[in-house]
Amino acid sequence: MPKVIRARKRAPSTVKPVQLSLLDLIGERRLGAEQTEALRGLLAAKPPSTTWRGLTIMPPGSLLDRAVSLFARTTDFPLELPAFMVLHIMAAYLLDRGVEIEVAGTRLKPDLWSTLLAPSGAGKTKTASVLARVMPVRLFPETTSSARFIEELAAHNRGLWLQDEWGQFLRRIETQSYAEEMREYLLRAHDGKPLARRTAKGSIEVEEPALVILGTTVFETFTSIVSAESMLDGFMQRFGIVIGDADPARPPHRFPIYRVEEASNLAPLQVAWENIAALPLHPLYTVTPEAESEFEAGFRHHFEQHHAIPASFFRRVMWRVFKYAALYHVLLGKADARIDAEDVGWAMRVAVLHLTDARRLLDGYNLSKLEAVIVKAEVFQAKIGHRPSKRELISGVRDIHNNAMAEFVLEVMTPLPGANDNTGLADDKAAA
Repeated sequence: MPKVIRARKRAPSTVKPVQLSLLDLIGERRLGAEQTEALRGLLAAKPPSTTWRGLTIMPPGSLLDRAVSLFARTTDFPLELPAFMVLHIMAAYLLDRGVEIEVAGTRLKPDLWSTLLAPSGAGKTKTASVLARVMPVRLFPETTSSARFIEELAAHNRGLWLQDEWGQFLRRIETQSYAEEMREYLLRAHDGKPLARRTAKGSIEVEEPALVILGTTVFETFTSIVSAESMLDGFMQRFGIVIGDADPARPPHRFPIYRVEEASNLAPLQVAWENIAALPLHPLYTVTPEAESEFEAGFRHHFEQHHAIPASFFRRVMWRVFKYAALYHVLLGKADARIDAEDVGWAMRVAVLHLTDARRLLDGYNLSKLEAVIVKAEVFQAKIGHRPSKRELISGVRDIHNNAMAEFVLEVMTPLPGANDNTGLADDKAAA
């Protein structure tokens, strides 16, 4: 019988939590090893221009292309909304039909988890309702408590969970006793481990839990709701980050009436969805050797571009490629069960988008300010001609105030060309 999970009860806090910046967290040694590694990876990922990059992930003529084009013509919504809702609806469609992906002997479910951040009033609810009319899939009801979560999971397993106010939900599971088990349930569901809970009516068991999750929230307030510590831990790294910006080329005054739901506008989407629904699905899609080679080449290319990204962080982001590849295989109308290099090529672009948007989100936690401190430290290093000690950094760089900050900066700063010394490491013990 699956293990019954009981979380320790704690009294709800009456004190409003104060969000600390990354500089505070480093200075107070509040980041664990995994969080520090994640931060190093995000520091190494250089984001591209913030102009919309959606054309790179849309196969021409596909359902994805038609949906985004429709919203571009008829609304001022950020186009990441229809793009990623279509992808997650597709993932839920495959998940509900028992589809799995095999790569190098490992089996994966198309259970995408993502956090989509957009401005307030950007059309998140409207986008979801329009696409649900065209692409009906099993929906997991929005929920707030741990007990309700497992009840709904037993009834709606393998569904699509579209959760609005996602930032508030994340805060609840971190701070409220009635939701404290939710984090453990979600972690087990992500890994496909059985869940069980005893209730007054009996016991509830879910043997193979799986969900597609797309949490939407307001970008401007997310960093004040979810702490930098939470953003860097293993739980949040399971979610791909997507940021949707308002398009200056589509200002609100161009769309007094949203005509996205007019029958003539929805018709091309319905035709594309009917074609997908008519496509035979296979219980197992196998990644071909050519597709594996495409992934390996893309992995190396992007890793070499950001060579300082820790492998574990980078791999977690890029592993989503195979789940997206299965979606693109079906979006492209392919009837066979072999995921090919083309599928992986499209999927690779989406995974890289997640990486760059995660990096941009961390800018809201003073990531850019931290980078400025690192640059100052590198300038100071060049000035003195050797790798500085912690003591030297504290005295020579204004924004480095203590050993913890100096230690972190030394770990991530670029060494001098040809340097191969440990200058300052031994005498740091005296300053500790």
